[in-house]
Amino acid sequence: MTRPDVGVVVLAAGSSSRLGRPKQLLCVSGRPLLERTLDVVGPTTLAPRILVLGAAADEIEVAVDTDTFDIVRNPDHRSGQASSLRTGLSAVGDDLDGVIVLLGDQPLVQPWLLNALVDHFDSGIHVAVRPAYADGTGNPVLLARAIFPELMRLEGDVGARDLLRRYQDRVLDIDWTRFRSPRDVDTEEDYAALLLDWAASGAPDPPRYCQRCGTEIGVQVRHNRLRPVCPRCGFTYFHDPKIAAVVVVEIDGQVVLQRRKIDPARGKWTFPGGFVDRGEPLPVAAAREVHEEVGLTVENPRLIGMYSEPGETVVLAAFRASANGQQPICGDESDDVRLFPPDALPEFAFHRDARVIADWLAIR
Repeated sequence: MTRPDVGVVVLAAGSSSRLGRPKQLLCVSGRPLLERTLDVVGPTTLAPRILVLGAAADEIEVAVDTDTFDIVRNPDHRSGQASSLRTGLSAVGDDLDGVIVLLGDQPLVQPWLLNALVDHFDSGIHVAVRPAYADGTGNPVLLARAIFPELMRLEGDVGARDLLRRYQDRVLDIDWTRFRSPRDVDTEEDYAALLLDWAASGAPDPPRYCQRCGTEIGVQVRHNRLRPVCPRCGFTYFHDPKIAAVVVVEIDGQVVLQRRKIDPARGKWTFPGGFVDRGEPLPVAAAREVHEEVGLTVENPRLIGMYSEPGETVVLAAFRASANGQQPICGDESDDVRLFPPDALPEFAFHRDARVIADWLAIR
């Protein structure tokens, strides 16, 4: 069977009324929630890629990297999800066999699930293909072109679920019971739970195959968190945090900052620093990173503090040091390095940078 032509529609037009702020912009390990969801589509061949925006669209387009998606706006987003689905389907063109509908607040969906939906889809038989999780069927769902006309007639805050009940003999549920339904975010409690699941499950790069027996693994609740678990041998993966070290380097009363030329936070300013090697003492790693990033030699960096938050996969150790009489230079990951007075600092690359500088000023 020829592989069907399938695109993807990401629905992200909602106003987040229960949350009280745009959930698309919630921070998930340093990046917006919606951007983390769009990353799920990255490893696939799905095309076209349509992103439906509505509430806070201007703000979202500025903050979220949407380069591989065509954005369409739903002016009627307040009427409910059906209007966003209609907007997305109207934008996909006439040459597709179907589309996968992905909700914008579900970054824990696996890219290989999207591929599996396409692999199991026969446009001559199925009107939909969806995953059957350990706790029931759920999103994302692949919808066939055959039912687009009926989907275009939906109204209100509904999706395709009721329509698919009428076609239940032509809906294929694929076995995804080694996973639980991916968490979505409607409340602050949902957001807090997502952050913990994100970190514990190894997102955004969870292992796909068991290192012990080679079986494709799933994600199940273990020790109160969603963690990768092998359904065959039962091995549970516990993901340790990464440790990074940064240094507030002072030269003649000014702070050394480098402007990043790589993502994340390309074009913004941060302190010299990087990841700690396994077995490397933190002060040694801090001094090494300063030399590698900006060419300065510092001795005996002194600890400012340790920084970690729910869902963050990196624990940050911040140090302070001086390099009087030296001149910083650009390293491989920056396109500029400058000295800034403490009362005239530029926009920082990472949210923890502001906390670090505030704590440094308090003990300076």
